[in-house]
Amino acid sequence: MRTTFSKRNRFKKTKQSGAGSNSQPLGYTMTLWTRLAKFAYFETDRLYLRPFSFEDGESFYKIVSNPENLPFIFPALEDRNIAFSTMVEKFMRSPLGNWALVDKYSEKMIGALCFEKVDEGQLSAELSYFLKKDHWRRGLMTEAVRTLVYLAFYEIGLKEITIITHEENVASQMVAKKAGLVQVAQYRGSDRYSHKTRNYLKFSLKRAEFSLEMYEENQ
Repeated sequence: MRTTFSKRNRFKKTKQSGAGSNSQPLGYTMTLWTRLAKFAYFETDRLYLRPFSFEDGESFYKIVSNPENLPFIFPALEDRNIAFSTMVEKFMRSPLGNWALVDKYSEKMIGALCFEKVDEGQLSAELSYFLKKDHWRRGLMTEAVRTLVYLAFYEIGLKEITIITHEENVASQMVAKKAGLVQVAQYRGSDRYSHKTRNYLKFSLKRAEFSLEMYEENQ
């Protein structure tokens, strides 16, 4: 079953339910991972978000083999077998918190959203994402991230979401800002793939700072 969050119904549904919903049997408490599993499938106005499948391999390869698609993620993977293995290891081996972005019009996988560094104690997670270049500048990633932020706070039960971007990745920073996150730090660190020292910006949004009114104003 897929949960739909269109611009018209996105807020009404969760306002009444929330992460502390009483829809479960008395005495039953959902864990963070159970709530993530509950929203393994959802959709926005223009996108389906679902777990990766092996059938996504060719679409994934077309994205990761082109360096223009992932200038700040990892080096291009020209070998098809390595690309398939990367998809399986990173996105399918532990599927909860990883979503394939599927364009409703073409029904093709065009990107990904991922919760990394999920902290069950602090109820926090770092969000990362990528999108095929053919679909840039259409607001698709903003649409996906904003919906996931909303779900994370009102249904999944997270208390804080962070996004880390390279200093020069202006497009990713704009997505973070449009989703309501604000810059809280700037620092130098080692790139996980090139191991070169880079400048990074950290964006954050806490559940206590988030409001439906603020969210709706930016629609």
